[in-house]
Amino acid sequence: MNPSDIDWAELLGGGEQVNVQVWNLSRSFLSLAGTVHGGQHVDNHEGGASGPWASGSAVERREGDIPADSILLAGQGFAEPVWYPSALARLDSRLLFLTGSAGSGRRTAALNLLHRHTGGFALRAVDSDVDLATWTATTDTARGYLVDGLLETRVLALDALALDSLRARLRDADARMVLITTDAPHVVAHLRGLLDRPPVHAVPPPPRDVLTAQLTSVLLSSERTDAALAGLPPGLLDDILTPGLGPAQVVEIAGEVVRAVTGEAPAAGIRERLSIHADDHAPQMLRRLHDSPDDLALLLATCVFEQFDQTVVEDEARRLKELADGRLDSDSAPDGQEAEADRRPNPAFVLRRSLKDRLEAIEACRTQPEVRQASAYGCTVVPVAFTRHLQGRAVLKHVWEEHHDARGLLVEWLRQTPESHGRGARAGFVLGQLARWSSGHQALRPVEQFVDSDRPADWRMAARALGAASADPVLVGAIKSRLRGWSGTAGESRRCTVALTCATEFGLARPETALKLLHATVTTRADDSAAVESATRRALVTLFAETTVRPRVLSALDRWAGEAGAARRTACAAVAQMVKAAATIREPGKWWSDHLLTDRTPDGNPSASPVGLTLIRRALMEQTSYASMRDALLVWQDRAVGDPHGALAFEHLVHRLAPHLHGGVFRLFTDLECAVSAPGAERAARALAEWRQGVSQRGRA
Repeated sequence: MNPSDIDWAELLGGGEQVNVQVWNLSRSFLSLAGTVHGGQHVDNHEGGASGPWASGSAVERREGDIPADSILLAGQGFAEPVWYPSALARLDSRLLFLTGSAGSGRRTAALNLLHRHTGGFALRAVDSDVDLATWTATTDTARGYLVDGLLETRVLALDALALDSLRARLRDADARMVLITTDAPHVVAHLRGLLDRPPVHAVPPPPRDVLTAQLTSVLLSSERTDAALAGLPPGLLDDILTPGLGPAQVVEIAGEVVRAVTGEAPAAGIRERLSIHADDHAPQMLRRLHDSPDDLALLLATCVFEQFDQTVVEDEARRLKELADGRLDSDSAPDGQEAEADRRPNPAFVLRRSLKDRLEAIEACRTQPEVRQASAYGCTVVPVAFTRHLQGRAVLKHVWEEHHDARGLLVEWLRQTPESHGRGARAGFVLGQLARWSSGHQALRPVEQFVDSDRPADWRMAARALGAASADPVLVGAIKSRLRGWSGTAGESRRCTVALTCATEFGLARPETALKLLHATVTTRADDSAAVESATRRALVTLFAETTVRPRVLSALDRWAGEAGAARRTACAAVAQMVKAAATIREPGKWWSDHLLTDRTPDGNPSASPVGLTLIRRALMEQTSYASMRDALLVWQDRAVGDPHGALAFEHLVHRLAPHLHGGVFRLFTDLECAVSAPGAERAARALAEWRQGVSQRGRA
């Protein structure tokens, strides 16, 4: 499931609809492909989650089954580099080490290698901190494994014996493995020398090959691609397709070419919009605005809230300037000029520089108005964006790394960001990015100071930040360590933060780790914390939104429901919420219908109960979840009147519940029989009649 379809307002309790957000322009091109084919932008959502700050498919699986659509996505517009055929042949040995710089297309190439070599989609991700000496295949079905960002300490710990043992385990599982690791000289020397496994260095293909492949995958023919390139200003491609560009940067160029073809943006401005020079441009912008605290505040507000409405950006700039209390002024007032105060600009003057002039000063502008959907209504917004892609990211990174005195102000400002309309989610994401740009043992310190707060808003901020920071293959080890420790602490705030983090990119990328953490969170302390159980339930519902993870989630909940106390209550409450969504939303409704009908044999007779049916029955029997489960099933019964497939599944569900006519099931059936013509009503009435007849006969006896 696309992370942007998840109701993060409900799951994170922040009162807003937001997306998982990343600075990842390789994805933004894909959303433009829909425009060419007559579709719509997939990342046009409230909360500023469009453009260069976000992507519609942001979470890359770091653990467990890799979704088939991610594998297909990696193959769209893939330009084979020169080393690709030899790397494919070397996979015959079961194991391939792949090195290269960030942005060289290593992960995309690795997915294509595994998909091509195995001939299928049975691929699994293994997290970067795996101990390969003890790793074993956890499934009989996977034929390929991807370790993206294997820590160099794990590589250096390998010896020839451990490597031979790993290859033997892969051979027994009939599987292959690609390990992406750093190209540090001592790591490469270890692989070449002691292990005798020279890695393949992922040199990107020529930029023009990548551009042609990407455009052809979108425009569907080489003729249309040639026409699109011919329509560009003369000499533009020679100027911007410089040697050394990574595939992600070329994909950005391809996206701009598509925008020019569709008339969405002028071709003459492509060079100025590219992110290639954003890092070099960031310090120049800061120096130019050095003496204008108003412009500096607006610059930083636009960096964080790019693609939000203009009023939001202005509000946040004003809030930052007030919070700074002079810390954005390069010079204080000179001595001896107090007598001339009446000739200074009046700060209360309401007709100061226009927003247009101030935006031009920071090289930003207002884009086309858009109608964005809030939770219950739509509204028109006028987004603010930089002219150059990724400029906001570059400015923030420069400020964080080069101006340490500004760090405290940035963290304080982000912490006080209102949660409404996606602002809190964006601030948490940026806080996680700041952690990724930090170094040393205290890289997570800006986030950790939120965890022990007594404010739930701070827990949500920390969870969002940890989710964003977990994309770093080194930092994720520290995050896991902290989450494991916090999951068993007495502090409610820490355990809630663990659960909320499992509802972010961290959990979606590592569902198996998330399920273990969630179980520890609700079971290691017998304090019956309602807040911890609620946060854990929401995280479980988030993980269940990912279709490929659903069987694993239900299996875990089945185990939880067999326990006592908080684990059972949380599992039953989560299932009730899942069924509630299935009653009103088409996709989960179809999934649940198919799941409940899996126990029907070809002759229509039932066999073993599916896990979901058992969980529904347990939720009905659990006092704390009975009411929500009953209400969800009554809505399902009502909606199933116009849905033949849903009606069949509901009838089957009632039939399988009938032998358990006591407690919550009995109370449900008394409600079901009232809807005389609805699915399940007749079967419920018959079961109740048989029960009443049995009671009457026992009474006469």
